[in-house]
Amino acid sequence: MVPKKDLTLFEAASIITGFGIGGGVMAVPYLASLNGVFPFIILLAVAFFLSVIFHLIAAEIMMRDSKSNQLIEIFHKYLFRARGGAVFTWIFFILILMAFITNLSACIAGGGEILRDLLGIPVETGHIITYLLSASVVFFGLKVVGLSEKFAVIGIILLVGVLVIGSRGLPFKLTWIKPVEYKEPLALFGMIMFSFTSLFSIPQAVEGLQWNPKLIPKSIILGLFINLCIVTAVTLSAMGVSGTVTRIAISGWSQALGNWAFILGSLFVLLAILTSYWSISFALAVIVKERLKWGDRSSWLLATIPSLAIAVTNVTDFMGFMRITGGAIALLIAILIIPLYHNTKKYGDVKNPQWKLKILGNWFFQTLVLSGFILMALGSLIEL
Repeated sequence: MVPKKDLTLFEAASIITGFGIGGGVMAVPYLASLNGVFPFIILLAVAFFLSVIFHLIAAEIMMRDSKSNQLIEIFHKYLFRARGGAVFTWIFFILILMAFITNLSACIAGGGEILRDLLGIPVETGHIITYLLSASVVFFGLKVVGLSEKFAVIGIILLVGVLVIGSRGLPFKLTWIKPVEYKEPLALFGMIMFSFTSLFSIPQAVEGLQWNPKLIPKSIILGLFINLCIVTAVTLSAMGVSGTVTRIAISGWSQALGNWAFILGSLFVLLAILTSYWSISFALAVIVKERLKWGDRSSWLLATIPSLAIAVTNVTDFMGFMRITGGAIALLIAILIIPLYHNTKKYGDVKNPQWKLKILGNWFFQTLVLSGFILMALGSLIEL
């Protein structure tokens, strides 16, 4: 990877959007259709609010440390401080490595399926093409990732806009609420939270915006807001025009609109997958470099090659990857992020950072965030 360069506000926001948007946005409409529009809107608002607070907590954690460390090294420095802390750090590193590779495998698997359907090629060839499109961008470093994310996010917004406008001429019917048990709303909430989770992109935003740290919280809010708009537009449109909302939303949506929508929708999903892969694999490459003290190329290979190997073996399907990854990451976050926040406030070598969360960082909101991520973990384990 080449050395980093400064990011613009929109580039940093795009990295945050890209990390979270991924395949989860295509799974949300199906789960929302099981609940109805009203529960979806309520759960979406709650998830967005909790996610904003959570990511701002992560930003303050990073800004209270004087070095540009990744979160694992921050955990090692401020949370795993007691005897045996090094062992816990390595365990945490291995768990994160597994969760990231699983998520990246989902990206490769999904991209292969999209290219198979679009081009009529074997899915294994689609996996390889997706890998090349994804990993080659990450090789060139943070600035190239930021630029690629920016143009991809713009492309996603334009494609969703065209699909939404194209849906206006169709019969549009929304069911506001359905009789459900606890499983349906919990699964929906878990997938929405998963679609917003961009924790490990925060170090890249913080590092890239060091030239103006006051832009860091703005980039987080903007990145998550873009994600919110995309999830809302896709979900409501898919629910409104599809006779039956399919598990991968674009399938039913495109059937209602025609072949042109299938092509544009597939390109949208492919771009969403690529943005996730770029953000996640770049974060993983830097984590590997800092933890193992490897060079750029070796770290890049470890961050990318295993995802291709797992995807081509067809260990599980796309939705299975999403569910496994969501649960693993949520549990790690819920257990560790709040005590880390308190320790960095107590022991951080930057006592007065240029930005603080203030009242939104008190115990009440911390408890809400913790509860939200525990519910996310539980929701990700539900199979409907």
